[in-house]
Amino acid sequence: MRPTPLSTTCLLLLVATATAQTVPTGFTIDTLVSGGLATPNDCCFLPDGRCLIANSAGSVSLYAGTSATALAVGNVPNVSAGGEQGLLSIAADPAFPANGYIYVYYTASSTAFVHVDRFTCTGDLANPTSTNLTFAASTRTAILGALPDNAGNHNGGSLRFGPDGKLWITIGDDANACNAQSLISQVGCMLRLDVSGLPATPSTVLPAFSALDPGDNPNSAATDFSQLVVAHGLRNPFRAEIDPLTGNVYIGDVGGGAVEEYTEYVRPAVGALPLVNFGWPWREGNVAGFACGGSQPPGLVDPIGWQNHSGGWGAVMGGACYRNLGGTYDFGAAYEGNTFFLDYYAGDLRRLVKTTTWGPAPAVPGQPSATNWGSGFSNVTSLRLGPDGGLWLTRHDNTLKRVRLLGPVPSITAISGGGQRVSALDPFPTPVVARAFDAVGNPLAGGMVSFSVVGPASLTAPNPVVADANGYAQMTLAATNGGGNVVVTATTPGAITQATFNLFTRKLTATPASNFLVLSMVNQTSAVPAQVPYVVMLSFPGSPTVPTPIGNLCIDPGYALAVVIEDGTGMFGFVSFSGTGGTGTPSLTKVYTLPAGLFTGQLMRFQAVGFDSLTGWFRSNCEQRQF
Repeated sequence: MRPTPLSTTCLLLLVATATAQTVPTGFTIDTLVSGGLATPNDCCFLPDGRCLIANSAGSVSLYAGTSATALAVGNVPNVSAGGEQGLLSIAADPAFPANGYIYVYYTASSTAFVHVDRFTCTGDLANPTSTNLTFAASTRTAILGALPDNAGNHNGGSLRFGPDGKLWITIGDDANACNAQSLISQVGCMLRLDVSGLPATPSTVLPAFSALDPGDNPNSAATDFSQLVVAHGLRNPFRAEIDPLTGNVYIGDVGGGAVEEYTEYVRPAVGALPLVNFGWPWREGNVAGFACGGSQPPGLVDPIGWQNHSGGWGAVMGGACYRNLGGTYDFGAAYEGNTFFLDYYAGDLRRLVKTTTWGPAPAVPGQPSATNWGSGFSNVTSLRLGPDGGLWLTRHDNTLKRVRLLGPVPSITAISGGGQRVSALDPFPTPVVARAFDAVGNPLAGGMVSFSVVGPASLTAPNPVVADANGYAQMTLAATNGGGNVVVTATTPGAITQATFNLFTRKLTATPASNFLVLSMVNQTSAVPAQVPYVVMLSFPGSPTVPTPIGNLCIDPGYALAVVIEDGTGMFGFVSFSGTGGTGTPSLTKVYTLPAGLFTGQLMRFQAVGFDSLTGWFRSNCEQRQF
């Protein structure tokens, strides 16, 4: 796709280093198939919703929505695979399952041409869960077989049926740029065919162009290949999609050395189809290209989206024009008529919206950047609008994936227990309580609720918890020997949100260093201003424990060997051995210079009592320190 040795020899075999895929809030990515594929290039949907997948070497796989492993349907014979060659595209007939026809676009090992063939499927043609589907090589009907494939790259191409029932085909320039300006070269163009009149019996004889001409193409009056052409001036339109409502075509035309382009063929609501020149090689994306002799043709059509090769772009993939068609995962009105395109190498997924002209869609919550609606989509070879409303994609990591709206899911919310503050090693007095709901908002009786904690606290009851008849689940906790924020979360399977509780553990720490002592009190308050007066005490061994309404004090201030070293309350005369006062904001750190040997060999106790103007008196932990 790029004019480099890497792309011309390795593109269809390359699997770049996997990166995490990111989509906006409210969307998710499903891996539908993770086994049974072999370098998938494209996929299509049967009317019953099953998905056919075209693998590079010629095999066709089936995903019936019931397994993560695709099943073999058949094998296209004589496929030349490797580099940019292979089985490149697949489409199901609009009249499937009545006729069982599928169409394939591939480079052939037997000739130096790209082929378009039809095969006939048998088995369960209209059972959405059945894997009984197959086709035989003997059912081959040749449709096109003289599309040049001399260079081995720039093969295009996409097979897509439009809402008009016609088969549209994009074709690369076979690395012969100026031939893209010719209407009879059979390269660098987009075709529109009527395949409904072909005989039902298999045939290896190519039909006449007139047998494929719908009769209302721009050059239908011609008697040569040009009667099939609706657009030209394309370089390597590897992947294109058709708007199921308007019939407009959205083409990712891989650039040369400068620009990737995403372009639109506009089908008029009334009147004749236009013959469009997309400009290659006179134009490359939105910049000048090079001449092919004579003067530049008039009326070249510019792309609606483009990206130069900065940021790793090098092979654009044209994606779907989004329509809400009543699928389970419809994206909603905000996405109606938007278009998507991405790059095989960079993995950037972009979204365009049309007001007067096309431009980047406004960013939505969770979007990885202002420019990219999604990221991490490297190795993607097709991006299709599925019948369920999701965006389906094939990747060269041998997966079939889907970007979908999350839709109604269970939820969980915090009810009570947040905001508690206790001292280190104390239990939190009340449990945290969450409530779970099912996907339609009813209490999730018997639902499983899992709690987790981050910070200086631990769970003290069995986890997970089974919700009661009203969806309530509760958990008890205790502070550990640390200080700071505690965050408790509660989750229930399937929910995309979690219930969050913010708690706090107060902690007094004594740290001796040489002839200094550092006392630090970690605290939190909701008061404004956050001024907390403290009484900070120390004692030599022997102090009795004093029961109080706020818990036991391990230091009795009346004990002969107990000393109040800070008093911000006035109860002890506002004493301050640090000389900086006993008020915190709301935490407190004090540094004391110790007389030599004062505490040597002693197991000292330290404790603080403070007054929160909103919640009242509290105590710290009892800090013991061996000197």
